[in-house]
Amino acid sequence: MRKPVPPHKWLLAAMGIWLVLSPFVLFREETLLQGMAELEALAFMAIGIGVLVMSGADGRSHLLARVAPGSALGASLIVAPAALNFTGHIVATANAWLTGSALIALAVWEVMASRGLRAVS
Repeated sequence: MRKPVPPHKWLLAAMGIWLVLSPFVLFREETLLQGMAELEALAFMAIGIGVLVMSGADGRSHLLARVAPGSALGASLIVAPAALNFTGHIVATANAWLTGSALIALAVWEVMASRGLRAVS
């Protein structure tokens, strides 16, 4: 019998799906068709695909190998608006900061869960 999938893996997969779909939800069709949000869309979709790959990865690897990529992707999302010069989309910037922070929080949750600590009693 298979072990149940931990909740942080499901949340990681949901976060990846959101990042892949968010350019289509956040930006108007005209903005995407005119290429005014290309960097934002590419950044969200590329990082989202990376998060989806991580959510499907085997959970038996070393803790650092499971947590470091998620933390790095979260940090890159937080830095992306300044590094890629997002074109003034406040919603895209907020999305990057919130999802990046959530990815880092999921990495911390995985560390706490692996150490046997309880985040919520």
